[in-house]
Amino acid sequence: MTTILNFAGDAVIVTGGTRGLGKALGMEFSRAGATVFLTHRWGSVDESGLRAEFEAESLPAPHIIESDVSDPRATRALMSEIASRSVRLAAIISNVAFAQIVDGIRALERSSLELSLRYSTWPVLDLVHESKQTLGYYPRYVVAISSDGGTVCHPGYDMVGVAKAALEALCRYLALHLRREGVRVNALRCGLLDTAGTRSTFGDEVLDADIVREQGLILDPRSVARACVGLCSGLMDSVTGQVLTVDEGLSLLSPVVFLTGRGWPGPLPPSGTDEQR
Repeated sequence: MTTILNFAGDAVIVTGGTRGLGKALGMEFSRAGATVFLTHRWGSVDESGLRAEFEAESLPAPHIIESDVSDPRATRALMSEIASRSVRLAAIISNVAFAQIVDGIRALERSSLELSLRYSTWPVLDLVHESKQTLGYYPRYVVAISSDGGTVCHPGYDMVGVAKAALEALCRYLALHLRREGVRVNALRCGLLDTAGTRSTFGDEVLDADIVREQGLILDPRSVARACVGLCSGLMDSVTGQVLTVDEGLSLLSPVVFLTGRGWPGPLPPSGTDEQR
């Protein structure tokens, strides 16, 4: 991938950045020259293995920090770690989402919603506040990773869906509050990704279904990560307060396509192939 903006000397935070989409985000920003800080919680990563993955792609090793995004003290410590290094925070990518899976109306409890909001919505604001408080400035870019769950009802996804809808609204208001500070705030709505979180929510049988694989309904996380880098590249600075869908057009499809198999030409060829030039 050819980058327009070189992030050399800049830091990028990716929360929930040690696996799945978060890891892809970290790798693409590292490929663009950024010093990458990846956060995780609960000892959820083999740090040496993760560093080896970056090394295998000739990328600088990321800074891997255990940090609970729901705890303002942990966020303050994260910013203090960045302040101790000779880098400037250029972008915050808020990627963590956590919620209980709902199996019926009796599971719709206030405590479950508050938990989801605490992990999936509010951290982006804590990160922005703490960057100003600890570093003395705001990052130039803030990107929140969202999904279509705010407008499409997926089985068991109730709490995540509500939290994502709130996250997108919060990004719009935050974009206006920070406009005079020169900060661009946007949300990325991702299509279907094959991650541990997706499998725990929908089940292996959904992700491994023949139609899902044959029709290319699962996105390559690198395509989402590259879109995120693009938002922070300087070329899209006129875009702020927006929700951008990154799903190769799959959200445009009628349900009839999936019921009949008609009207959809199958998966797109990989990015950059001769078919797309």
